[in-house]
Amino acid sequence: MAERESGSAGLWEEIKRRKVVRVVLAYVIVGWGLIQVADATLEPLHLPEWAGTLVVWLVGLGFPIAVILAWTLDITPRGIEVTPAADEDVPPSPPTEASIAVLPFVNIGGSPDDEYFSDGLSEELINLLVRLQSLRVCSRTSSFALKGKDIDMPTIARQLGVRHVLEGSVRRSGDRVRITAQLVDAAEDRHLWSKTFDRELQDIFGVQDEIAASLFAELRLTLSADERQAIQSTTDSVAALDCYLRGRELYHRPGHLEPAGEKFKEAIRIDPNYALAWAGLTYVCVDTYWYKDKDPVWIERADEASRKAVELAPHLAEPHAARGLLLRAAEKFDEADGEFDRAIAINPRLFEPIHFQAQMARGLGQYKRAAELFERAAQVRPEDYQALALAANMHEFLGDVNRARALAPEVLDRAKRALELNPKDARALVLGSGVLYLLGRTEEALEWVERAQVISPKSNGVMYNSACLYARLGQTERALDFVERAVALGSRNKRNFDSDKDLDSLRDHPRFKALMDSL
Repeated sequence: MAERESGSAGLWEEIKRRKVVRVVLAYVIVGWGLIQVADATLEPLHLPEWAGTLVVWLVGLGFPIAVILAWTLDITPRGIEVTPAADEDVPPSPPTEASIAVLPFVNIGGSPDDEYFSDGLSEELINLLVRLQSLRVCSRTSSFALKGKDIDMPTIARQLGVRHVLEGSVRRSGDRVRITAQLVDAAEDRHLWSKTFDRELQDIFGVQDEIAASLFAELRLTLSADERQAIQSTTDSVAALDCYLRGRELYHRPGHLEPAGEKFKEAIRIDPNYALAWAGLTYVCVDTYWYKDKDPVWIERADEASRKAVELAPHLAEPHAARGLLLRAAEKFDEADGEFDRAIAINPRLFEPIHFQAQMARGLGQYKRAAELFERAAQVRPEDYQALALAANMHEFLGDVNRARALAPEVLDRAKRALELNPKDARALVLGSGVLYLLGRTEEALEWVERAQVISPKSNGVMYNSACLYARLGQTERALDFVERAVALGSRNKRNFDSDKDLDSLRDHPRFKALMDSL
């Protein structure tokens, strides 16, 4: 009996999903109207009596046809398509808002040493475009995951959730540079605009401005006065820009904080008023303090650098975000909140300050606020899985398991898309394992977390999240093993351990207490 009821419920859900009920109701209303019109017009038009009967028969014969078509076909933004089965993956419709991904420009020069320049130009364009309120820009992490991969444009549009893609190439030779850029409607795989720039290296800022202006015109974007100010470069020195780009490239490489810091300092020596170089130096100092050396001197250096960044470019969100991160590391949480709020007010589309603020709230045990901020960050960056996974985690901490489970399928979808781009994304695997556990898919959760451990055996984050999963599964000794590994690899912030409810089952264990005493 229960099986029959379950089957009936499933059939009813499928009927609703395929919009059959809506079509039936519309057909009945329109059909009844036609019959009434026929009945009212037969006599005035001197039509034979059988004409009314014919209308009734035609309406009746058309009914099953309408039902069959409603069951089998859908009208979508891509046209009329066969309705997929309930368990099939449905490709998302192209975004209706203005959205773009900037792919890493290809270095086609003779020297591999110029790779930093082509990558840096792409990142500079991303950072410039993300300052616009009217345009959603795919993150550097997601765009650069496609570097060197031969993927068709519609697939890129689906995986990154964007409508447009900017791609190009860079050839640098001495003091000259040739840049080719083209804008593509990725959903339709159609080129919209293309241009080649042959310039002196000193003209690189003008090339960036021309590329941006062409994009704005093609996408029909109207910039406000604040946006026009925001997209202006904070340096006029090509030499300073070159050092800054090298610093950014090194910063993104694991284990290269010190050389990245030296390049940012060199950029500052060339142009002491280069606000973004001061912000970059702030990040290096904070990361060094957090992950390598707890000497307070790093906080002092980050404080000086972030103050200078904000002083030089108070109109930009990035310096305020960097300043907020420093204040968070210094445990001046109220001041950090203020800087994050300023950054968000300047640019509500900038992911970092929202995510930083959410992480801070999480660390302080402010789970409700953290959940709201993580969800907001996930809306700003729809391709990002991390913020949404952490939002689900916060809702679970608050006891709202239904909300956490409601977010879980979207987290998994985003994580799977990230893994399609980068199968070695250990972070996607460990956070995905948490939502798989939440959905009761324990075996898959264990499989994902074990894959992450193989990919990144020296990542303290992977070890920490593995410990969380094992603790939730009641595998206490295994969880403690991974807590120890996480601490040995750099997870030494006691506040994080104290605020994480995933580890509650371990708190009374002597091994856990000894570890916490060592932090």
